[in-house]
Amino acid sequence: MPAQRAANSASRQPRPSITLEAVTAAALRTLQRDGLDSLSMRRLADELSIQAPSLYWYVRNKDELLDLLADALLADLRLDTLVRDDGDWRRELREMMQEYRKYLLSKRDSGRVLAGRLQLGPHFLHHAEVILGAVRRAGFGDQDTADSLYSLTQYVQGFVLHETSPLSADVARGTDPMEFLEAARDRLAHLSEEEYPNVVAVGSRLARPDIEARFNYGLDRLLDGLRVRLEEANALS
Repeated sequence: MPAQRAANSASRQPRPSITLEAVTAAALRTLQRDGLDSLSMRRLADELSIQAPSLYWYVRNKDELLDLLADALLADLRLDTLVRDDGDWRRELREMMQEYRKYLLSKRDSGRVLAGRLQLGPHFLHHAEVILGAVRRAGFGDQDTADSLYSLTQYVQGFVLHETSPLSADVARGTDPMEFLEAARDRLAHLSEEEYPNVVAVGSRLARPDIEARFNYGLDRLLDGLRVRLEEANALS
């Protein structure tokens, strides 16, 4: 009976005197300081100096918290400053995606938070509006415009997720990435040319990536494809 009275009393506890904005801000601080793996409801409650159960007034679990973070992470991104009025849509989108990557790299574990997560918060919607505007001004149809937004932003998020992940278990344990790549180049150089002729031919380039050049290579190929798509659509109209 005492336990039941305690449970009933707990269920009638007043809502804690914090705001959803405060919860989100604390989650962002914890993410940037400690990383995604250390972000938990209990850690967040400690950050806010409240009891962990109080957080459930605002978010039911960590997934809901990540929904909030996915939008909040984009708060300071300023793609609208890159809007052009000279008709060079390809350059406009290229600069936007380069800025998007640079921004995500400045936010710890942002690729992991954003990848695959659709959260229609105000910051996401603002940036979607800017990117969609650039694509529509170029003359793309509605479906191509929608697909372009997805393809370009997912490319950037996926690339950031890839480049911020450990190269191997050894690197995750503390091995210097450059030492790991040097060992990989040496291993590739000693493969059998009969068994792996193509791998051997480009092995040094596989294990000595210019990450900036590789990002731009993939981005340019995406934009090349969009240009061809637009040209084909214009030829049929």
